[in-house]
Amino acid sequence: MLTFLFIFKMLIVFCLPNTVAAYIYQGPEAELIALINAERAKNGAPALTENWEVARLARYKSEEMKRHGVFCHESLVYGSPDQLLARFSVPHNVVGSNIAMGQETPQQVLGAWLNSQSHHANLVNTEYTSAGVGLSIDDNGIYYWTLMLVRDH
Repeated sequence: MLTFLFIFKMLIVFCLPNTVAAYIYQGPEAELIALINAERAKNGAPALTENWEVARLARYKSEEMKRHGVFCHESLVYGSPDQLLARFSVPHNVVGSNIAMGQETPQQVLGAWLNSQSHHANLVNTEYTSAGVGLSIDDNGIYYWTLMLVRDH
């Protein structure tokens, strides 16, 4: 029995990679970032890098809007987007956010934001270098989207 445990431990140590697996950002959230980057390219702005830490906080924000039925840029728990990032020690110099409610696809969300001058300005602002999207869907099928844009240090 001791030999079996020793061999098993050695297999784990030598067969598992010694690096942490990369975070995979996919699905509607990643699709929305890709659509935003296409819009940025049309406007001469560089592509945004997908930032998993920012995406995690964007998801928290979307989840909070869903849970409390509040559609607002200010978090009930964390305050402004800047305060939210600071609370979780996510490095940033500048932060902006767009939110949406009700649109079921990334294309619909982007369309809504493109029809709003202030939201469109956020999307193509060259100050921002990375972003994260968070999506939450309530029991009634209502979609809550949060885009957080940051300029990294």
